[in-house]
Amino acid sequence: MEMTFTKSIKFKMALWCSTLLLAFSLGFLLVVNIFLTQYMKSVNPLQPIFPKGGIIFRNLDTLEIELIQQSRDKDLDNIRLLSLYSILPLAIFSFIGGYFIAEQTLNPLENLKDEMLRKQSDNLGEDISYEDTGDEISALIKSFNSMSKRLALSFKSQKEFVENASHEIKTPLAIIQANLDTALADKRLTKSEVIPLLQECNRSVRFMNKLTEDLLLLSILGNGIEKEKIDLCDLLEEVKSQAAGLIKDNSFGIEVNCKKGYELAGNKVLLARAFLNIIENSIKYSGGNKVMIEAVREKKGIKIIIRDNGKGIPKDSAEKIFDRFYRIDKSRSRKTGGSGLGLSITKEIVKKHDGEIFLNDTNSTGAEFIITL
Repeated sequence: MEMTFTKSIKFKMALWCSTLLLAFSLGFLLVVNIFLTQYMKSVNPLQPIFPKGGIIFRNLDTLEIELIQQSRDKDLDNIRLLSLYSILPLAIFSFIGGYFIAEQTLNPLENLKDEMLRKQSDNLGEDISYEDTGDEISALIKSFNSMSKRLALSFKSQKEFVENASHEIKTPLAIIQANLDTALADKRLTKSEVIPLLQECNRSVRFMNKLTEDLLLLSILGNGIEKEKIDLCDLLEEVKSQAAGLIKDNSFGIEVNCKKGYELAGNKVLLARAFLNIIENSIKYSGGNKVMIEAVREKKGIKIIIRDNGKGIPKDSAEKIFDRFYRIDKSRSRKTGGSGLGLSITKEIVKKHDGEIFLNDTNSTGAEFIITL
């Protein structure tokens, strides 16, 4: 959309510059004229002056004095008139000069506007080139470049998220459809033959329910959360009890080491989910037979350490372990009902509590997650 000349910042800056200069000029001329008028009235140059050794040849008569006074008044009027006439070219030149200065100053903004119009979803991450002069416009362009990069990263993450979510939902749906088609197509199938097909459909439905719940939780975490005073040791004991229901091997044990009196402000349900996600992964995928949960008070807050004695996490997966839909073993995770969102949900929950989580490098002795709240 084309901008009218009178609405442009350049015009407004030039107009203000010209108006201010004109106002100051008028004020200055007014003061000067008042001063000259008072001066002309107070000083009478027609008084006789007697320099050393000087004499007066004759006195001026009244007519001559009046003529001289009229001449002085006329000169004063001419000065006033000339001053007023000088205002017009002064205003014109000040406007032109102000517009030129504004144009030079705002040229980077013109470039920024053109680059912003050129921005599309596929080139958001490209920087706008500019000369860093250290002024406000340079800071504005720098901020815009930073914002564009964040938006590009956000769009990329959103695209990957939609693609991954679609793929995750598509797979169990395909399994359900294939099994149902098989059951419906062959009417000679016996009950014993149909049951495995229905069980597979049931697993796929459970997987989609879990995936839907995880996706909903991720969307909820984008909003604010309610916090309350929590006894951490009691919470960890509750998580231990919940995790016990996931254990199928009687030799698997969970130990909690927490001193009474550790309290923090947080959302009890979400924190329990965060801890349980890590423990559940250890139970299902670590290959070990023990999970240790330890709470330690530090200057920055409380550190919760969750470690197992399994085979650990490969180094090439350590950096991706918190990514959404990432699985170390995709086929096995889907069979055990994993959506690939557990650790990413844990990370979001910890962030919502202004905390940090990271995987400690203990590949040879099992996986160790450290959470600071």
